[in-house]
Amino acid sequence: MARDKNRSDVHVGDVDWSKPQLNELLQKIDGLSLDHRSETPPSEVKIRIVSGWDTSPIDKPAMLVAKIDDVMVLATRFPLPHGVEVQVSGLPGGGPAPRWAVVTEEREGVRAEDKAQLIYLNWLRPR
Repeated sequence: MARDKNRSDVHVGDVDWSKPQLNELLQKIDGLSLDHRSETPPSEVKIRIVSGWDTSPIDKPAMLVAKIDDVMVLATRFPLPHGVEVQVSGLPGGGPAPRWAVVTEEREGVRAEDKAQLIYLNWLRPR
């Protein structure tokens, strides 16, 4: 089991906050946001919400933008409700059988192209 360290127990040295180099660096990284997506190109998939109030018999388009271990990251033009079950079909190399997954996290896209196209990112874990 990992032990959580209290950051006050760790000393990394003294920092001179008045140094111009430090201020330049802080200005460069101000507003920086990391958005991890896999190196593989996005692929079109179809999704269907199969639980909750938003259950639908109709497939909706989505883009698989990352697959990290078993977790899929889908880009959609609408938010997927947290905790709903989703049927994902058309996965690359996934064969004809759809995969069932649960939405574990969702948020609006932060990249400029995501904001321009009103993209939502949704993390799904297999059921």
